[in-house]
Amino acid sequence: MGAKLKSTGNSNNAQGMAQASSMTQGDRDKRRRQEGNVGKEFQTIDFNTFDISVLRKYARVHNLKVASLTNKEELVAAVSRHFANQSVKEIDTITCFLYTAHYRDSVLRLPLQM
Repeated sequence: MGAKLKSTGNSNNAQGMAQASSMTQGDRDKRRRQEGNVGKEFQTIDFNTFDISVLRKYARVHNLKVASLTNKEELVAAVSRHFANQSVKEIDTITCFLYTAHYRDSVLRLPLQM
């Protein structure tokens, strides 16, 4: 199945490759320790840049309780508060993404339950 390595009789070459491989792994581990917050940073969204119609649609889709004649500042506050409180189910998100990417051209698709 896999390719076999040819033995050249030079054990120094094999030791050098193994040492380089372990140094690379050590470098990766060192970098991971230095970057302790990888994946833990949060992306912030400035909802003030969105149009008021987008904010109203977000509020309507997510059933936020805001008055119909609310000004933009109050909508931004309500939408950003709601958005910050959302939790993400990583396994479901990844599964949904992979399913969508795989079957994006298919006519018969299962409805995704979120």
